[in-house]
Amino acid sequence: MKISSWIGVLVVIVFAVLLSGCTGGMSSASASGGATATDVEASPSPTAQVSPSTATPTVPSTPSATPESPTSTPPQPATPQTPTQQQPTETSSAPTSQPSPTIAGTSASACTNVAGFFGDVTIPDGTAFQQKQTFTKTWRIRNEGTCTWSKDYMLVFYGRDQMSGPQSNPMPAAAPGEIVDVSVNLVAPSSGGAFTGLWEFQDPTGARFGTGSGGHDPIWVKIGVTIFDASGTAVPVGSTPVPVRAGQANSSPASDPAASTPAAGQPTSTPAAAGCAPQRNTDYDQQILTKINTARVAAGLDALTLNPKLSAAAYAHSVDLACNHFVDHTGSDGSTWYTRIVAQGYTWSWASENTYVGNPAFGGTPDGAFTWWMNSKIHHDTIFSTRFSEIGVAYVFLASSDWGGYYNVEFAHP
Repeated sequence: MKISSWIGVLVVIVFAVLLSGCTGGMSSASASGGATATDVEASPSPTAQVSPSTATPTVPSTPSATPESPTSTPPQPATPQTPTQQQPTETSSAPTSQPSPTIAGTSASACTNVAGFFGDVTIPDGTAFQQKQTFTKTWRIRNEGTCTWSKDYMLVFYGRDQMSGPQSNPMPAAAPGEIVDVSVNLVAPSSGGAFTGLWEFQDPTGARFGTGSGGHDPIWVKIGVTIFDASGTAVPVGSTPVPVRAGQANSSPASDPAASTPAAGQPTSTPAAAGCAPQRNTDYDQQILTKINTARVAAGLDALTLNPKLSAAAYAHSVDLACNHFVDHTGSDGSTWYTRIVAQGYTWSWASENTYVGNPAFGGTPDGAFTWWMNSKIHHDTIFSTRFSEIGVAYVFLASSDWGGYYNVEFAHP
């Protein structure tokens, strides 16, 4: 009985030892087959990452006393993301520190500067003043280029008679196609006579530009300063002021104070400098005539008839301008377009004149002259006036002159 009891105790002990060995094997298999809590803490999720300067060491959690079931789904690492504080902010706008754009007109490749003359707002050509009388000349100008004229654009003195004007003068800003009034304050000279001041425009870089097809022609102010004869009577010198009719540039009807017959002592012709012989170019004359009449017919108007007396008057003035190195409707002897017409034996009821100067090598061709007139309201209106029926044209070229080529066109009606 005792022997049997000891045998039973011995069997129980052996069985317990065998059972303990099997349990340890299952725990090892579970640790290798499934991730434990310690495994997860050893590889922190990327979503929990922070900047190295603010990171706090992570303390591993104490492993669970009870191992996870091998059937549980292990946590999957999240898709890596860039830490928020290291990600630059996207923006579609330029940085605030970016330099300001270059002013329009400072780069020849960026835009072009050209002006268009649209009329004399004040002081028509030939206005008479007393000596040292102050006045303000205002032109109506259109921005014909692609540059925007800023406050840094200037009206600058170009040549001839400055009349106490500034070397440069501010002008209003203007977008392409915009029309503005440009003014300058002047003083009539202290001596009597006819005076002409030439002006141009200047961009912020100092580059100058003007009007016309090539963008180089100046605008001008032309006045006569009163002098006194021996009896103390005021005598206007230069162009006699003539009322300018609406839509008519430099035109005079026979009913105006300036009659079709010149007054006694008034110049009737324009002298040429001794030894000066400009070249006549009748082909240029014909091109101007054709361009003017083609434009009139296209506008539903009658073509103008070429009159040799008007052409003779135009030729005399072109020669005067070339040989005496000036640009004006008033001749070097004080003659006007209507006295020059009368001097050729033409009796008129309406008369006007268009003038253009420019070297053919730099745009002073018939096309350049016609384009300039068409872009100038006063000259444009003269070309399309219904008051005129006849025309005279003359072009001369003088290489030694200031401008090279000189065009004059006389418009009239008997």
